[in-house]
Amino acid sequence: MIFFKHIAQSIVEEISPIFDFPVMITDDAGVIIGCTDSKRLGSHHIATSDVTKSGEIITFSKEQTAGLENVLPGVAAPLTFHQHTIGIIGLIGDVAQVGRYAPFVQTHIELLLMEKFRTKTVVAQMEVLRDFVHLLLSYKKEEDCKQILHYSEMLGFQTDLPRRCILIDIPLVMEAGSQTEEIPSFNAIEQELFLLLSNLFGHRDREFLAPLNASRWIILKHVDGEDSNVLKKKLEEAYLSIQKFLQKRNLTDHVTLAYGDYHSQPEGIVHSYDQARKALNIAKRNQFKEPIVSLDDWNLLSLALVEEMALPARQTLDNYVEQINAHANGKALIESFLIYCEEQLNMSQAARRLFIHRNTLLYRLQQLQQLLNIDLESFDQCMLLYLTLKKHIHEEKMEKTTLSLTKVKVDIT
Repeated sequence: MIFFKHIAQSIVEEISPIFDFPVMITDDAGVIIGCTDSKRLGSHHIATSDVTKSGEIITFSKEQTAGLENVLPGVAAPLTFHQHTIGIIGLIGDVAQVGRYAPFVQTHIELLLMEKFRTKTVVAQMEVLRDFVHLLLSYKKEEDCKQILHYSEMLGFQTDLPRRCILIDIPLVMEAGSQTEEIPSFNAIEQELFLLLSNLFGHRDREFLAPLNASRWIILKHVDGEDSNVLKKKLEEAYLSIQKFLQKRNLTDHVTLAYGDYHSQPEGIVHSYDQARKALNIAKRNQFKEPIVSLDDWNLLSLALVEEMALPARQTLDNYVEQINAHANGKALIESFLIYCEEQLNMSQAARRLFIHRNTLLYRLQQLQQLLNIDLESFDQCMLLYLTLKKHIHEEKMEKTTLSLTKVKVDIT
């Protein structure tokens, strides 16, 4: 059993500090694959066959081992995995002293083997799903379809079903070295999260769940007459479950879920993924408060408009913004105007939101009107200045973020 041979030494190193006596593990052929005394690794233990054949714990006294090569006094117990004896665990020392620990150590190692095998199985599954979804999302032309369909058949993934892409962003901050030496791909938290998400989303044959990277997961959800309200309710329930999972482990509970439209075939799935990714990225860049986002959200669309629009007569509009910023009361003028617009040009409601007197707001708007010669009762003119200011605020924010990230990289290097 190759898996057993790979982890035997790490098991010995894990349990040795607990006891005051040396420990040894052999495979079913009697080769020592784990030992407190590393010099014995790879040597043959001739008494292994007696233990594996009997299937019981056997003691070896000083008198019994006197004429046996590479056999030390102590107790040896068979190790069983999936009802097969795969080797033995040897506790080296005085039989009377180490014998009482044998059943406990035997059971403990068998449980460790089960846990490590389960982890290995989960990790292998996660790696296969991750690699497949990366292949699927790399689709660009018809020529890519053949390979995708080949892997789809192997995994039982039906590409012709209508599916909606759901992305889950969970920025886990893990300590360095938290991953196990034997299985470096996914740490324990990520494996537990995979099992949780599988229960939430992957309980049906037609659902598909995979990790995309360290902080992002993808679900390709089969759509069968499900409307957006039902979907949002399911995502809200999933959001609460994920939050609870993270809070129990004292991890960040800042989770965002995004979804795209439903499509079939590789090109349609990629399109749905692009929609979900775009919605998620816009939400994160703008610190959007809602935990569930999509491009059919008007509030998110307005942020996307600000990010992507090309302003007409950009230089002229930039000059207007510079004039406001240069004004002694520029910051207050901008804040007051933006809220005035957001309150549908209603002076009283805007003043209440700003916690100022209506006359104070009126004075600020008059200052702005004189400065730019703008008609503040014109919806079209107000909308143009509003979008211009929002565009500038967004660009300044992105510039600061870029500078901060650059500084972090410099500090790290």
